[in-house]
Amino acid sequence: MKLLKIEWLKIKKYKTFWLLVGLFTGLFFLATYVISEGMWSIGELLSSSFAFPSIWSNLGNLYSWFILFLCVFVILSITNEFTFKTHRQNIIDGQSRLDFLHAKLLLILATTLVSTLFFVVIAIVFGYIHGGGNVFEGMEYVIYVFLFTLNYLCFSALIAFFIKRAGLSIIILLSYFVLESILGLIIKYKFNSSLGNFFPLQSSDELLPWNALKAVGKYAGIGELVIDNYFYIMATGMWVVIYYFILRRKIKTADL
Repeated sequence: MKLLKIEWLKIKKYKTFWLLVGLFTGLFFLATYVISEGMWSIGELLSSSFAFPSIWSNLGNLYSWFILFLCVFVILSITNEFTFKTHRQNIIDGQSRLDFLHAKLLLILATTLVSTLFFVVIAIVFGYIHGGGNVFEGMEYVIYVFLFTLNYLCFSALIAFFIKRAGLSIIILLSYFVLESILGLIIKYKFNSSLGNFFPLQSSDELLPWNALKAVGKYAGIGELVIDNYFYIMATGMWVVIYYFILRRKIKTADL
């Protein structure tokens, strides 16, 4: 809690933090409202129902579009430490290298929990507005959203710790999004293999799949091996653990 309080003191007056949080929550809420009310048609990306249980998967798909705002926040919170040399001051003041790392990871975990809770609140509100139903059916998507968020934010932290510059880290993150997507599609449609589904970010993307991408495969006549989500959960967890040990080694051996 002490480490988390230190991180809160750093960001509570940071205007960019509140701007990114506002964009994430505001745009996610607005998009949910507009699409659920039928003001904007997005074809086969989402199903038409926003009652339970469909809303869990629909909102999970929609939520994934706005994760970039949280990724940028994580990158800025880490790279600012290196830019303004505050990480050195923390260590001089008695914080160990691992404390510095764990403080950032605790911030990521707190951000993941809060954003997942926001997802749950939005789902429950709009689910009851649009017909209600059994709120607990399909609720496994809460776990999927949590793992998806944790994976993306930890991957962003990995890039930030190695690059140490905000602009370049964001560019590399966006480039990796494109690169992984292209490689995954090549492996899937060229070699008819699901191996690309287990790439670092794709493993959690598979927990929140886009209906339109599934439709593309059907139209193309390409059969895809159905893989249980438990494997994607394990793969996502494995990647998060790998990120941690890479960062742990980096922070303990690198010249800060």
